[in-house]
Amino acid sequence: MFKDIKNLFNGSVYGMTLVIPGVSATILAIILGFYDELLHTMNHFKENKRQNARYLILFLIGIAVGTVLFSRLITFFINSFSLPTMLFFAGLLAGIIPLTYTYAKGGAKKIAPREVVLAIAAMALLYLLSTGFSTPDINPTGTYGSINTMVIVFLLVAGVINGASLVIPGLSGAFILLIMGLYPLIVSTVSNIGSYLVDPRNLDLLFEIAVILAPFGIGALIGVLFMARIMEKLLRDYHKSVYAVILGLIVASLVTLFQNPIVYQSGTSAPAIIIGAILCAVGFIIAFLLGKKAK
Repeated sequence: MFKDIKNLFNGSVYGMTLVIPGVSATILAIILGFYDELLHTMNHFKENKRQNARYLILFLIGIAVGTVLFSRLITFFINSFSLPTMLFFAGLLAGIIPLTYTYAKGGAKKIAPREVVLAIAAMALLYLLSTGFSTPDINPTGTYGSINTMVIVFLLVAGVINGASLVIPGLSGAFILLIMGLYPLIVSTVSNIGSYLVDPRNLDLLFEIAVILAPFGIGALIGVLFMARIMEKLLRDYHKSVYAVILGLIVASLVTLFQNPIVYQSGTSAPAIIIGAILCAVGFIIAFLLGKKAK
């Protein structure tokens, strides 16, 4: 029973982070100690079908609850208190760096030159991706009324890319959605699930949700399953190198996070900066302490 509750909790935390731009759900999975178990369960499902099915079902329920509930909450905080909110998440990211650095250097006193190069390359790649290949945001209102084959195909492909990013520690699925211009659409659609549950007779709203999330969700599932196998092999054979890449991705995420207009949309007043600095420190301490526990 305790393990089931823990799986639900882990899934809800994972789901919450899926709607936070710049924060990697898999990094928090590593800190909380269930990332390796999650990869193993997905990749070796047939070894114990009943136990693994129970684990994944509870985890997915947790993700669904965390995503649906938190999508509204994070939308409210980002719209009303964007700078303090994003500074808190920046603190969480920064607090993960010491743990990631420890994994990247392995048992050595300092990180090896090869891992330094990998970290810099990953940092540069994510930074260039975020600044050079961003697309305009897709307006949810306009999209619902103009769904066609091209939009569905785009959502499917975007789902595959997003799903793969959810398995790679250091990459934020929400951040990838921002780059592709899909963040407002997906978060708004997920938020509408709560509205539909209040009024389940609203079939028009159900159609709007399904026509967006069905192709995106199918693509995400494909991406997750494909990348899970790759990540398990990479972590087994190239552990230090993988964490060096993750280290670079985290640093790049911190830099690019503050280049996004979302951070500043509620203003940059002195109280917002002061509160944000405090929350940033709180986020850092939380992640750092959890990281020490995970070592």
